[in-house]
Amino acid sequence: MFDTIIRNGHLVLEEGTVRADLAIKKGKIAALLGPDEPAECQKEIDAQGRLVLPGLIDAHMHTQAPFQGISPQLTFYQQSICAAFAGVTTYMDFTNTWKGSSVLQALDDRIEEMTESAIDFSVHGKFVEANEQLLDEIPLLAAKGCPTFKLFMTYRKEGVMADDMTLMQVFKRAKENNCMPLIHAESNAIAETAVDECIKNNTLTWRDFANSKPVICETEAFGRVAKLAESVGVPLLIVHTTNGSCLNIAQQAQERGQKLYIETGPHYLTLFDELYDDIENGHLAICSPPLRTRKERDELWDGIKNGTITLIGSDDCTFTREEKEKALQRDANGKIIPDFTKVVNGLSGLEIRFNLMVTEGVESGKITMNQAVALCSTNIAKTMGCYPQKGTLLPGADADIVIFDPNEEWVISANNLHSGAGYSLHEGYKAKGKVKTTLLRGEIIMDNNTFMGSKGQGKFIKRTLKLN
Repeated sequence: MFDTIIRNGHLVLEEGTVRADLAIKKGKIAALLGPDEPAECQKEIDAQGRLVLPGLIDAHMHTQAPFQGISPQLTFYQQSICAAFAGVTTYMDFTNTWKGSSVLQALDDRIEEMTESAIDFSVHGKFVEANEQLLDEIPLLAAKGCPTFKLFMTYRKEGVMADDMTLMQVFKRAKENNCMPLIHAESNAIAETAVDECIKNNTLTWRDFANSKPVICETEAFGRVAKLAESVGVPLLIVHTTNGSCLNIAQQAQERGQKLYIETGPHYLTLFDELYDDIENGHLAICSPPLRTRKERDELWDGIKNGTITLIGSDDCTFTREEKEKALQRDANGKIIPDFTKVVNGLSGLEIRFNLMVTEGVESGKITMNQAVALCSTNIAKTMGCYPQKGTLLPGADADIVIFDPNEEWVISANNLHSGAGYSLHEGYKAKGKVKTTLLRGEIIMDNNTFMGSKGQGKFIKRTLKLN
């Protein structure tokens, strides 16, 4: 006897969408059944003809991550509630690592902090320097089930930039231990020089921020780090890619056989740099890399369609309006005095990532629903080393399941999201498709717009890369 059977659904599988029922036992997907195939179970869930998806995965978020002296208030439990409404059943965050600190200890600390999550979770390490002691931690990170770690090519003054020597040292040790670096690709020389000039000339508007990190700032670092990784032979993931110049480099590398994986975010596919011209609210859109033009947006969709981009990560770094404005000054009339150097970088996006992909991608005919699911679940599971436990509806996988109504329309608003940010850059956006039910290992954690999970319900997911 099965524990649960989901009836009357259309299962979104890698090879296509099929009309079938899905059986669950002991938190695992036990069988795919023919429509209305007789089978005993303790409970039935009627999908009502809707789509049945594997639980979505967001492998790129920053929660409880101090930045520029500001510690965001959003907790992992609150973030996991946002995830449940988004159909996300597994998310991955990063260690808080600083110079002189142990990445391994930071990993243990982060895992402990994330245990309050109502969904499953994993962690990426973060390296800001390389010495023998830290390099010796890489095999230990992999043994703990965390074979991925991030390095920043900028933020020298903030103390987290990895120079080329650090990159090479980490890349070599990563290759030896079946690990994969994740890269924030922006040229520190270009960005820091531009910012210093902005400060000198007192040109500190939100638009000046975008101008301080132009496309070439990203492309230079992107091409450089791709070549460094290729010289070592280590698999590499470059995150939050924003433009076609980078994608041209990536496509050529992939055609040569380099294991180079590319991620972009929903904000780069739906928002534009003109937001920085809004003096009152443009600071809310500050993120790195900056939002680009419609031209770059179109280039990203081309990269998704041709397979250069295979992952979508929210890069969720939620700050409230108060946190964004904490260090800003106001004039005698109470108006904000623009100074982008005093605004924390980061946007909120975890809860609406998949809806944006469906509305902008599937509804417009750019991609299929199966591709949207691959970008937001299956490909991530495969790249991050948790497939087939996650990211699929095949028997044996965790019963992380989403019932999705592709026809329901709703309007995105800060009032109907759950991060508590108090604003949304997509305020008033008409979205197509709605998560109706989310199951984590066979248990309903969100149903009909009601959270039903519990604090600490999530489990740490150990990962092993299978990219070679």
